[in-house]
Amino acid sequence: MQLTSSAGKTKQLCADSALASQTGSRRRYRYSLGRDAYLLIDTTAGAVMRVEYGHRSPEYGCDGEACSGLSFGKPDFNGRQEITLSDTRLAREAPVDDGTQDGPVTLTARLGALGNVGAVCDTGVTLNFSDNSYTRFCAFGGNGYAQGEDGTPVYSFSNVDGGVIRLRTDRNGSIRSVEMSDASAGDTLRCVAAACAGVSFSPPDARGGRTLSLFGTQLHSADGSRSATLNGQLLLSGD
Repeated sequence: MQLTSSAGKTKQLCADSALASQTGSRRRYRYSLGRDAYLLIDTTAGAVMRVEYGHRSPEYGCDGEACSGLSFGKPDFNGRQEITLSDTRLAREAPVDDGTQDGPVTLTARLGALGNVGAVCDTGVTLNFSDNSYTRFCAFGGNGYAQGEDGTPVYSFSNVDGGVIRLRTDRNGSIRSVEMSDASAGDTLRCVAAACAGVSFSPPDARGGRTLSLFGTQLHSADGSRSATLNGQLLLSGD
């Protein structure tokens, strides 16, 4: 990781892969940088809430939308992912132990992270993207049922990264559309009606629970530049 001071001086810091910790929709990545230095990245539902750097306690930091230049790669099946910081600016918040001058610093780095539980689950959907990346969608963020503006059913499944899979049916239960919002990519992939191949929704069980099955279901971006193939099952809890 490269740290650049407000005076233009740079230094290199070594960071091992962080072990991500999860509490509800909040995920925390903490990196040890040696000599009591650390970097902390906090996210909620996939959005950056806090970045801080310091020695034993925070010395520089940013919050929410002020934390620019961060991007999160898709986690693989083992929960490993890449986090990139591109000139991420942290404001001075406290006296500094290492002699760095007053004023903000900027961070540039490509970091690894382990233990992303948002991608590890027994029941979930495998996502194979057109850029040859792949991951898992686990409905740890919850699921639910609602009515669309036209009164037809909308079933939704959320994960802890802010991603959502929605299934819309007509009043007879036929599939109208399947869409997936990808928080990290900032777009939506979708299929409509007959193009939603391999999709089925089980009848309610005794408790009202249902199973959404997707096998070889292909979703596409509006401009056709991105696509994903979905395979797996998601469980919709009963009332």
